[in-house]
Amino acid sequence: MRNHFIMKRNRIYIKKRWRAVGLLIAILSGTLSGCALPDGFAGIIRPVEEVVSSVRQNMELRQQMNALDLPKEVETISTGRYAYETLSDEEKKIYDQMLDAVMNQEEEVTLSTSDGRRLEDIFNCVKADYGGLFWVESFRYTQYQRNGQTEVMSFAPNYSMTEAERAAMQKKIDRQVKRYVKGLADATDYEKVRTIYRRLIQKVDYNLKAENNQNIISVFIGKETVCQGYASAMQYLMDRLDIPCIIVTGMAKGGPHAWNLVQLDGEWYYVDVTWGNSKYHDDKENDVKYVEYDYLNITTEEMMQDHSPQAPFELPVCSSIRNNYFVKEKKYFKSMDETAIAKLGQMIRRAYQKGKSNISVKFASGELCAQAKEYFLTEYHISDYCEGLETVYYKTDMQMNIFVVIFP
Repeated sequence: MRNHFIMKRNRIYIKKRWRAVGLLIAILSGTLSGCALPDGFAGIIRPVEEVVSSVRQNMELRQQMNALDLPKEVETISTGRYAYETLSDEEKKIYDQMLDAVMNQEEEVTLSTSDGRRLEDIFNCVKADYGGLFWVESFRYTQYQRNGQTEVMSFAPNYSMTEAERAAMQKKIDRQVKRYVKGLADATDYEKVRTIYRRLIQKVDYNLKAENNQNIISVFIGKETVCQGYASAMQYLMDRLDIPCIIVTGMAKGGPHAWNLVQLDGEWYYVDVTWGNSKYHDDKENDVKYVEYDYLNITTEEMMQDHSPQAPFELPVCSSIRNNYFVKEKKYFKSMDETAIAKLGQMIRRAYQKGKSNISVKFASGELCAQAKEYFLTEYHISDYCEGLETVYYKTDMQMNIFVVIFP
């Protein structure tokens, strides 16, 4: 957790802010502080009696697998998706078969492999590329063996609803998605990412007890979720807007977490919607929600300060700041000289006069961030720019070099 600081002229109160650390997509994981994770990944090994011919063997295997067909040749729909492209040709074939089974809600299909060791990783690649698979929770596999050697392997997704229920839910989700993407047809890719980030935070609350919090139902229908729901919805909406995006899972602040990678102008950036959902305590001890931009389009170096990915595929190196929120919005300061102070003061004044709830800026170093706090708050020069301001809340993030002023 980070600290929130509340200031009333010369009095400073410290309040702890909840840092939303939610759950992971990892299939073998358990639960975290009430977050319901999907049931585990299960494998079954069934021996098959030795037979004379391979034809007869296949027939017996199919009978034991409820007349399951031989591995299906699936035409891929995932070319260009990040996790998919990290796989070998053989793994891509398995990925395609898994995804095809899920999309068509098959009960069980045969896979083009006899090795179950990579199945969990490949399935997690599917889940990383496709955030909208709300009707599937996990899967099980079955290995059919002869003389101790696996001959056939099947894949059986575990579904949370029937096809009819899925279709009805999809219609409800589609209606909500239209509202999220409204007005973005002519926006730049950066504007689309910024707007979706903001709308997800404004429309959806963080709640560990939210129903369906491992999928997008909790976001679009329940309007409350945890990190997995936020990350899945972000990926799903970016997909609708033709912006490459994947879900990343791992650890953050000591607990399981999920976030995103987005690609803008050919460069990758980290995005954490959950950690943009912030609150502060007002005079009456009420939680007041606001959008924080610390984790909108940031670098690998910045993200790895408090996030540790555990993805089953290699992640891109994010080094560009060109589409970082603060750089793009001209709220990034490389100095605190007289010119910079005057510019920042005017920015604070405009936000205050326009009735904005807050303004946040980023500095090139922690030293500059500390100087801004000292000048505007400790020395109270903020009153030079905000006439009549009696109470102000603020936050300084010395790790990310971000200074936030909140107007109650």
